[in-house]
Amino acid sequence: MNNKTFKKDYIALVDGILNKKTDLIDAPISRKENSIIERCVNKNGDNAITNYFVIKEFNDTSLVHISLQTGRTHQIRVHMSYIGHPITGDTLYGKKSSYINRQALHACKVCFIHPLTKQKMNLEADLPTDIKNFLSHNYPNEKI
Repeated sequence: MNNKTFKKDYIALVDGILNKKTDLIDAPISRKENSIIERCVNKNGDNAITNYFVIKEFNDTSLVHISLQTGRTHQIRVHMSYIGHPITGDTLYGKKSSYINRQALHACKVCFIHPLTKQKMNLEADLPTDIKNFLSHNYPNEKI
């Protein structure tokens, strides 16, 4: 990721309506004290940069496109929680959702140079059924 030969894009549902419709989150991340799993923003942490823009807003949820400039453990989850909009259903950095049994975060696109053929690879994946179901159940009149 650091030399720009590997790029991942994500789609996520996040709690709430974001004040900034597009932004770059530049906040270092480290392991949370006394935890082997949880991470946090910490001035002494490793460099972490996340870009996002809002695709669509609903009553209390936003559909967001996210791309990474760095690849820290839990980076998207930590950064979105840090700005007050955790990933919907993320029980570690946010709260449980009654409509989705996991964090509503989906890797929608991966781009890289194939190590053998040196061809540029672009792989895309549609939104998974559970995120589509969440949207249609909560926002039946909205087109995504």
